[in-house]
Amino acid sequence: MIGGFTLSCVGSLSGQCAEIPFCGMAFYQPEERISDFRFHIDSLSPDDKRTLLYGSDDFMFPTFLYQGETGAYDWITKKQDGTPALSFRISPDWTEFTLYDDQTDTKGERAFHEFGSLFSYAVLNHHACVLHGVVMEYEGKGILITAASGVGKTTHTRMWRDKERALILNGDRCLCRNIEGTWYAYGMPWSGSSGEYINRRVPIRAIVSLRQAPVNSVRSLSPYEGTIWLLQRIFAPVWKGNLQNQAFDMTEELAAEIPMLELSCTPDYEAVQVLKTALTERKILDSERTENRI
Repeated sequence: MIGGFTLSCVGSLSGQCAEIPFCGMAFYQPEERISDFRFHIDSLSPDDKRTLLYGSDDFMFPTFLYQGETGAYDWITKKQDGTPALSFRISPDWTEFTLYDDQTDTKGERAFHEFGSLFSYAVLNHHACVLHGVVMEYEGKGILITAASGVGKTTHTRMWRDKERALILNGDRCLCRNIEGTWYAYGMPWSGSSGEYINRRVPIRAIVSLRQAPVNSVRSLSPYEGTIWLLQRIFAPVWKGNLQNQAFDMTEELAAEIPMLELSCTPDYEAVQVLKTALTERKILDSERTENRI
């Protein structure tokens, strides 16, 4: 169960060995459920009659997406010598994924983490999206901290965890899903290098973008500014089509419905205090409970 979605995993029919990593087992549910997504391991042949939608050998990690005559997709990553590393077949509606070749010698671990990117695209068809950022729960409220790599979101959120007893549901990716008009953030098994993930959900109350500055300050972002910011942080296909359009629509929806703030900050605890004050003043946090914690 990831983000409230049920993902079924069917074992190898081709003799290939694959194991679900420890991070994935944290999301394991033993009871039978109707599957939203299905992951298979099987023997398939590459589609010779296919069109390249995306990819290049010049990428640091060469990745290619092809679409065949039936509408199904082949997602292929390559090794540095140009030979295939991982090959997936994806159904036209992005609900079924078949790993049909794995030459990584990692017993499925690399395939599982590569599937994390495919899952981030697949949920776009289900009023959900994934942002690059940290999912933090504080006083029962979800606060998403987003920033470009290296700006300091990990440093900032760990101060919330260590000094304010916040709970980090994911240290790298924010799975956001709208259910009956309410946006929720979920933990995911894919968490980059942070190693922080919890199978839990929390209602989203604010999205905060970080930027480095000599002085700590907070300002509200307009829906337009918020949309532009989220477009830089959402996991969206670079190829044109319905999935890309869904991603663009959801950035606009999130920016219009969720308060978005920009925190100009220094890498110290004062930045946490400044943000907490701003969240309290905007009634995102409860003032009485915040004062009691202080």
